[in-house]
Amino acid sequence: MSTRDDGPAGDPRQDPQWDLVRAAARATVPTPPGLIARVLRSIGGVRGTTSAKPLEFEVDGDRVRVDERVVVLLARRLGADLGREIGGVHLSAVALEDIGLQVLITVGYGVVADKAAALLSTRLRAALTKQLGEPAPPVHVHVVDVHPG
Repeated sequence: MSTRDDGPAGDPRQDPQWDLVRAAARATVPTPPGLIARVLRSIGGVRGTTSAKPLEFEVDGDRVRVDERVVVLLARRLGADLGREIGGVHLSAVALEDIGLQVLITVGYGVVADKAAALLSTRLRAALTKQLGEPAPPVHVHVVDVHPG
């Protein structure tokens, strides 16, 4: 499945529609509620400074306890690989919250953002299930920026 529109070839910054992206970039937009907390939690999760209880997964009939830091690092690694496979998707941050993994991504200009986010969410959850067993945490993917590609 392609996540790119059939747009003009070449440098996307020369595309007249890129002016719309530039205009949007100049607009002052308030920080979405909870975004800073998610990013800081992601950093804390990677550094191992969180105080969350370990997650438990069912693996071959046994219960395995996995530290939050391990889940975040695994999700970042798998998500980065999957983003490259999908094309034009880069992970910015991953955080584990009560409702599941919060994954912040940027997409390349021309990538159909909602399709790429949905595809990454589905594939990352499947990859985590394969690595950790059931139940893997839900994966919520949020597009936070567009880059030239």
